[in-house]
Amino acid sequence: MSPKLARRDLPDGSFIDIAIDEIKPDRFRPHGVRYRFAWVEKGKCRVLFDNHHGKHDHCHIDGVERIYKFISIEKLYDDFTAEIGNLGGLV
Repeated sequence: MSPKLARRDLPDGSFIDIAIDEIKPDRFRPHGVRYRFAWVEKGKCRVLFDNHHGKHDHCHIDGVERIYKFISIEKLYDDFTAEIGNLGGLV
């Protein structure tokens, strides 16, 4: 699977940036998916769900990091867009 990359500019000037890549499962990503889902508003990353090398699944909401339980890409997208909505963003 090649990495899937997407950027979507939103009407309010913010944007969503998504990267998903199937990888060999490892101790940080036993599900075999590396991802980054980011919402950037006015040059600031307000919502970020990711699992870069060396860290388990987690999210950052307005700079506060917390653990995230990865279930599926679909659930990840739903949780990501819900957090954007909670902060007043339009998806």
